[in-house]
Amino acid sequence: MAKSPRNQLNAPMTGEQLDAALIALGFNQSNFARGIGSSPRTVRSWVLGEYVVPTHIAALVRLMQRAKVKPEELPEVAK
Repeated sequence: MAKSPRNQLNAPMTGEQLDAALIALGFNQSNFARGIGSSPRTVRSWVLGEYVVPTHIAALVRLMQRAKVKPEELPEVAK
């Protein structure tokens, strides 16, 4: 049975997958953290696997991939 698009958005994401997705989108950990209103340390802890990537962050990153969002398109990052 194929996963629905919604289930794909909410699927678990590893730190390695998060890091690869951010790089593909042109983000580094610091500007992504700024864009989501978080700290670079928090994002780094997700990437390193110290903490599980929250489901809502995984869904956000997957939506950003679908929309091909670039760092300069987020006002918080462009500052």
